[in-house]
Amino acid sequence: MNMNRTLKQILPVSRTILRRNTNNCLVAIRQSTRNHITHRMFTQSAVRPISFKGLFGGNKDTEADRNLILTEDNLFHVLAKSPLPEMRDRAAIINKYGLCPICDAQHMDNEHKKKPTFDCPECGYPTHCSVEHYHQDQSHHESVCSILREVNEDDHDLRSGRPMREFEFPSAQGFDEAVNMANWDVFFYTRSFPSMDSDRSMRHVSKLLTYPITIASVMHQSSPYKYGKEVTADGARSIAALRNTLYPTDQPVNDAQCQIRSDTINVYLVGARAEATLPAHIWLQLAYLFPASPFHIHFIGPDALPINQEPHTKSVNERLYFTYDNAMYHDYHEKIEKFDPYTDLFFMFSPGIGHESARADWKPSIEKALETKCPIFITGFDENDMKTDVKAVEEDHFGEFDWILKPTVNPFRSLKRDVNLMDLRQTIFANYGIWGIRGKRYDVVHNAEESD
Repeated sequence: MNMNRTLKQILPVSRTILRRNTNNCLVAIRQSTRNHITHRMFTQSAVRPISFKGLFGGNKDTEADRNLILTEDNLFHVLAKSPLPEMRDRAAIINKYGLCPICDAQHMDNEHKKKPTFDCPECGYPTHCSVEHYHQDQSHHESVCSILREVNEDDHDLRSGRPMREFEFPSAQGFDEAVNMANWDVFFYTRSFPSMDSDRSMRHVSKLLTYPITIASVMHQSSPYKYGKEVTADGARSIAALRNTLYPTDQPVNDAQCQIRSDTINVYLVGARAEATLPAHIWLQLAYLFPASPFHIHFIGPDALPINQEPHTKSVNERLYFTYDNAMYHDYHEKIEKFDPYTDLFFMFSPGIGHESARADWKPSIEKALETKCPIFITGFDENDMKTDVKAVEEDHFGEFDWILKPTVNPFRSLKRDVNLMDLRQTIFANYGIWGIRGKRYDVVHNAEESD
């Protein structure tokens, strides 16, 4: 079994919050088991919807679990006074490691910078060291106050104890069912997800599904990325090669029992972090969109595994396999027998390639990935993050790659903001934007004069 990938990097604090906030959603999923929908085995059955009940190894609900902690009209709380211990812990982290923006602007040395201990009554976060600095910074704080309040209420909702109906995801789709991947709204509707009756539900679900669905969106036949607009001529060829495998012409379209193809799609997640913590069942949503092909997802990188775990491979069913390895990609590249542009692709989720402390470590790994001539897709958490990474790749690998997907906003970005607890002025959207490259291919040109 081939396994590989990724990179050691010391990344900005804003990247470390991705794993923490993903785990918050997983806690809520585990609490959503109060529904009574029967869950099916992981087969190609077209029966749906499927619940996450029992999929996370938990026991049956206890009476305490069934108690509603917070009602819908009682989701806002000052973090330090929240009825939820985890939210109070978050306030304590900010008190200890955060910064007062006024102190940060007035003092160059950390010794004179005071910690944020004053709680904003509007957003509930400890934002400044004193009420005086709070009022002095009011005009600037207003720009993030409503955002922080939204995050506050969302995170209390995830732990409110209510049945999380939005997490009752659909199971396998029929071979004759068409899914439109124009954006989240259309995707949820055509894929028969539970009705999203609020923006908050959309934010919760998109936070979890942004990783598998972003991958699916570049390969799917109804991809939102179009040739001549975001997709280049080289990109059209690379994507067509993958679709040749994903959409076999020799399979009966309406035969739900058709044989699984022998060609496995290998998705190499280089520098895996938050995505490696998602339960396997979330990744089934990727496999369901391509019912004719099995997937092997490789989570590779120093953060892909907890310190006490060894690299390993496991399967969810006959169509979905996982490899977890905390090695550097360039250290494992040579162990791969071969790569095939028809079956293999790379993804790097918000890798921070252009960050000065990570750039040198990324360079040899990107070189090896480019050698495969397989498509490489890279996301960023905002426009500036993408520009920084693009600039680093263009400088470090000049002349070594072709563009396949121009930098663009990702329709399947997370709609839920992540907050940097060390600087509340920084908020990001996971996988905000996406771009793609491929190792350069050189066409052989026949010179008639030399032949003569």
